[in-house]
Amino acid sequence: MSGFAIFMVVFGVAFIALGLADHRAIWWRFQAQRHSDPAAAEPSSAGFLVQRLCCFAAAGLAFYGSWTNYQLHERERPDGAGQAEVLERTVAVAEWLDGSRMSPVFEGDDGAWNERMDPQLDGPERDDPTALLVWRSGELTPKGNVEHYEVSSTDGTTCLKVTAKPSADQPVPEGMSPIDFDLRAAAAEGPCTK
Repeated sequence: MSGFAIFMVVFGVAFIALGLADHRAIWWRFQAQRHSDPAAAEPSSAGFLVQRLCCFAAAGLAFYGSWTNYQLHERERPDGAGQAEVLERTVAVAEWLDGSRMSPVFEGDDGAWNERMDPQLDGPERDDPTALLVWRSGELTPKGNVEHYEVSSTDGTTCLKVTAKPSADQPVPEGMSPIDFDLRAAAAEGPCTK
C-alpha cells in the first residue's frame, strides 16, 4: 500500500472520530467565547447534524481515495511469476536445451537462442519472463560460442548458460556456415558470471 493510501485511511479514521464526537461540546469549548451572547449564537441541532454528516462524507471520500489509489498501484505492478517459479521454468528450459541439436531462428544482438527459449518460459502471467543476453564469448558461427542469459522475476534473477558447438554431421556442404548446433545448457539462481 502506498504512503498516500495510508495517509488517506488515517485521514478517514480521524474524520469518523470527529463525526462521532459531541459537536455541541466542541462548539462551546472552542467557539462560544468569540460571541458576546453564546447561547444566542449557538447553532441549531440541524446545524450540528450537518457538521456531523460532513465529517462522515469527508471520511467516505478519504476511504474512496485510498481504495482507488490502492487499485491503481496494484494495476501498475507487473503480474509476473516469483523467483521460485522463474527458476523452475528456467531449469526446465535448460533441461530441454541440454543435449539437443538445434538451429537458431536467427542470430541477433539479443542472442542466438532467445527466440527458442522465450516461448518455453511463458506462463499464465500478464508479464511473462524473458531471457536477456548479458554476455557471449563471440559469434555463433562458424565455431560455436557460449551465451549467458538472465531471466528476471519480480524478486530475483536466474542465469541460463548455453554452450553451442557445430554438429558433426551438417546438412550443408563443408566450408559453409553450420546450420545445426549441439547444445549444452545449465541454469542457476542468481545473476550470471563469466
